[in-house]
Amino acid sequence: MSTKLEINFTRLLNRCETIASQRDTWDWRLEKYVEALQDQLGEMKRLSRQPSQPSQDIMLEYTRRVDFLKGLLAAEQKENISEKAYATERLAPVSNVHKGSGIAPKEVHLSAMTRLQKDMRTELLGEDKPGDGLRQRKHTDESDIDAVLKHHRKVHEKLTEELLHHTLNLKEFAYSASSIVKKDIKTLEDTNKVADRNQGDLQRESQRLESKTRGCSWWIWIMLALVTLTFLWMIILMRMFPARS
Repeated sequence: MSTKLEINFTRLLNRCETIASQRDTWDWRLEKYVEALQDQLGEMKRLSRQPSQPSQDIMLEYTRRVDFLKGLLAAEQKENISEKAYATERLAPVSNVHKGSGIAPKEVHLSAMTRLQKDMRTELLGEDKPGDGLRQRKHTDESDIDAVLKHHRKVHEKLTEELLHHTLNLKEFAYSASSIVKKDIKTLEDTNKVADRNQGDLQRESQRLESKTRGCSWWIWIMLALVTLTFLWMIILMRMFPARS
């Protein structure tokens, strides 16, 4: 069951979406209503743990709908019609609405875009007045062409700036990656040099140890032969000169 706070919130939200979809000029009431919506939404978030409060999905939907209205107000405060239309076009309205009988955010977005496009045509092409004559029509056409070219130039400049920004980011990322790869390659080369040097030292030490071991083995055999001959000679002497009884 919906609480009194949620009922008041949904009524005010539907009212704001209806005003945003039907208005042709700036309405100061909408800004005040959206501020009240933010306060009520914050209160519901503080009470979200209570069983009677809306679920997390519905609270997320409410938050997105309020953010969308805030985006419309922010776009309306831009300096010219082109910037207003560009900011409004970038807004992402809520696609699915679970509760409420107000205007769907997509319809509000479409209505705002239609109104801004109409304002852009009015600003670019102007209003035809009877009796102006061919000279005024020609001057108006030239002004329209200049305005259209100026608008397209601004859009092209914005796209160029964004593309340049992304290009610089990619270049910086590629430079960082290249520096890291170069450092890793240098570290690997130094490690290989150390390994080769250690392997050379190990081979030299092995050869020296082998040469010393070979020399020592000959001396061991000689000593064993001498000891054996000495032992045999002592036995012979003992046989030749037995002890006197």
